[in-house]
Formats: sequence, structure tokens, C-alpha cells
Amino acid sequence: MSAMTKELTQLHARELVRDARYFWFALFFPFFMLGTFLGVGALMPDEPGTPDFTETVIPLAIFLAVTSTALTVTAGPLAGMRSSGLLRLLSTTPVGRRQLVLTHLTTRVVMVVVQLALLMVIAVAIGSVELSSLPLLFGITLLGMAMFLGIGYILGGLLSSPDMATHIGTFIQLGTLFLSGLAIPLWLLPEGLANVLELLPTTFFADLLATQVTGAEPIHPAWLSAVVVAASAVVAIAVAMVSFRWDQGGESA
Repeated sequence: MSAMTKELTQLHARELVRDARYFWFALFFPFFMLGTFLGVGALMPDEPGTPDFTETVIPLAIFLAVTSTALTVTAGPLAGMRSSGLLRLLSTTPVGRRQLVLTHLTTRVVMVVVQLALLMVIAVAIGSVELSSLPLLFGITLLGMAMFLGIGYILGGLLSSPDMATHIGTFIQLGTLFLSGLAIPLWLLPEGLANVLELLPTTFFADLLATQVTGAEPIHPAWLSAVVVAASAVVAIAVAMVSFRWDQGGESA
């Protein structure tokens, strides 16, 4: 790694941490939800039919970790850097635009990987995931992260208001969480609505996570879900690359 690339990566890391409202929320919210569900589960009587939160909460926490970083702390800060002219200024340095985006992306990927590693340690400790399943679960998470990062860069690359980009990203996060079958089982919804939601790429991702952890019957074959999530990631990244603007004047990548 060159000295300039290292300095740019450190700049993005400082920028990531600077907005404490969103950074600490994105960092700890998955673990807060994990602790909450496990606490509720510990207080519930051990009787037949009682939901096992040790299984359902791990895919939910992973989903929150991925979407919080890919959307909440990517879209808003990126829009802020562009609206302030910082993106335009940095893109004219010898590092260049490609390296600028890669270093910005690296800080987000590292954040998710750290969260994922901690969540996997907890999952193994409470008996939710077998050690042999961790590599596959890690790969599934990376696929989903690529898809949601593409969406985050679309929002950050198009919207001029950092707050608007962050709020829309949060709305997408919560919407996909509740409509993917992780927070609310799809079988509880009207059949027509459930049939439509089953076709969303985010539901394919949630289905992969849930079936790897809980061992439940998948909505779709695993290979099909992986293909859909990977294809969606490619499309989202391609759209982000084409639509990305470096300044408020509208110059695209």
C-alpha cells in the first residue's frame, strides 16, 4: 500500500467515525438487538412451542450489520463529501477517482467484517451455528454486503442532502428487514403479498441467512438465491458506477 493510499484510507476511517450519531448506531445496533432478543428468550418459559430466539436472532443481527454499514454510514457521508466539494477535490489528486472509491469502500468492508466476526463467535458460543457452517455463512454475508453497498453508493452518489441520503438508506434497511421474512415470517402476511415479497432480492438474501442458521426449509433453492443475490449485486454496482456524481454540477463517473 502506497503512502498516499494509506493516508486516504485513514481519512475515510476518520470520516466514518466523525459522525458519531450514525457510526455508533451502525456499529452497536446489531449487538443491541441480539442482546435484547436473547434476553427475552431467557425470560420465556422453556415449553413446547416457545420460539427459539438463539436461532432466529443471528441472521437478523447479521442482516442489520450489513445494511447499517452499507446504507446508513455509506450513503449519507458520501453525499456530504460530494455536497461540500471534498469528493471533487480529492478526485483531482494523484490518487485518482478509482483509488478514492476503493479506499472509501475498504473502511466499510472492514467494519462489516469485524462485526461479522464477533457475531459468528457469539453464534458458535450459544450453539446457533456449527463451526463447519461459518465459511459458507461468511460468503453469503459478503454477497449481501456487495448488493447493499451498491444501493448505498447509488444513494450517496445521486442525492445532494446527506440527511436525506441517510434517512432513505435507513428506510430501505427497515423496510427490507421487515419485508424479507426475518423480522416477520412471510407466512403471517396475506398470500398475495407474501408471493410478491418472495421475489425480492433482499428476501433471497434473508432466506440464505436464515436457512444456514436455523436449518429451516428454504423458500427458494440455495443455488437460486445465491445467483439472484450475486446478480443483484452486479446490477446495483453497475448502476452506482454509471450514476455516480463527483460534484453538485452533475458530472458522473
